Amino acid sequence: MILKAWTHKLSAGIGAAVIAIVMLWPALPLRSIDIWLQTFFSKFPINILYPLFAVIAGTYTAMYVYDRKVLKCCRVKTGKVAASSSFFGILLGACPACIPAVGFFLPLSATIAISYYSWIFLSASIIILLLFIWKAGGFKKVS
Repeated sequence: MILKAWTHKLSAGIGAAVIAIVMLWPALPLRSIDIWLQTFFSKFPINILYPLFAVIAGTYTAMYVYDRKVLKCCRVKTGKVAASSSFFGILLGACPACIPAVGFFLPLSATIAISYYSWIFLSASIIILLLFIWKAGGFKKVS
């Protein structure tokens, strides 16, 4: 089903837009794409996991749109939970611009721990999204 979703114009376009938004939105709080790219390339596990996360989030979105708009069978029932895991992965897992925002609500020790262990949160989000893709039938053949 993933391949079918990525070959259809509407779902592939929305999936690609989600990938672009996830990859570029940290530049907004940092107020510069240059600062975002410098930060992105300097963080080792994040610079590998974050693009993977963006592609998986885009794939789930493309699959969801394909299932709802093209097939019109509404099999995917994990939209809210998968969206929350995407938000969880972006906010706690990777965004260097989000750590100061989280620090506004949490104590300094929690903020430091979140920034240090952000690769664990991002890995957990990737696993959760893959689980929802599997649960929604993304790896099954569609006729």
